[in-house]
Amino acid sequence: MAESGGSVGPGSFFAAYVPFPDARPERVRVTLARAEAEDCPALAALQAGVRGGPVARWAERIGRAVSGERSAVVLARVGEEIAGYGNVSFLPRHPGDGAPEGYYLTGVTVAPRWRRRGVGAALTRWRMAWAWERSSTVWCFVSAGNPVSLDLHRTLGFREVRRAASIQGVGFDAGEGVLLSAQSAPAAEDPAGTGRFRVRHR
Repeated sequence: MAESGGSVGPGSFFAAYVPFPDARPERVRVTLARAEAEDCPALAALQAGVRGGPVARWAERIGRAVSGERSAVVLARVGEEIAGYGNVSFLPRHPGDGAPEGYYLTGVTVAPRWRRRGVGAALTRWRMAWAWERSSTVWCFVSAGNPVSLDLHRTLGFREVRRAASIQGVGFDAGEGVLLSAQSAPAAEDPAGTGRFRVRHR
C-alpha cells in the first residue's frame, strides 16, 4: 500500500485537490496509537470500504505489518471512531528499479468523512518520528497524479528525489511516481562525532 493511492470503481480515493480553498474544514483532535493484532479487523474493514477488495485479504496484509519486526501500523481515532491508519516499513533496495533501501511510509488510509481535517498529517508525523528513531532518513513514494499527498509530504519536509514509472516495484495509475525523502535534524551538539540524530517532532 503506497502513499500514492489510485482509483476504485466509479470514484477515487484521492481527496479532491483544492490548493487555495475559500474555507477549510475544521481540524479535529486525533488520538494516535500503535495498532495491535485485535485492531486488524476494523482496519481491514476501513481499507476495504475505501479501496475495495476482500476484508480478509486486507486483514492478512495489515496483520503482517502489525507483527513485523521492522514495520509499524498507527491508527488514528476521533473520539471512539477509527478515522484512519498508516503503515511504515523497512524495504530493501529494489533490484529492478533501484529504489534505495530504508524506512518507507508504505500506506495511509483516511475515512472519507475525516479527510482534509488533519488526520493524514498526524499519521504521517507519527510514522516519520518512528522511522527517525531508526534511521536519519525516511522515504515515501507518491503518485504524480495525487497532488494532495505531494503537497502534504512537502509541507512536512519531504523533498523530491526522482520520478519513475516504478518505485519499489510499484506502478502508478498516473504512469509516474515521485520518490521523496525527509531528513531528521542532526543533534545540536555532537562533540564525540557519533553521527547520532535526534527525532524532530513537528
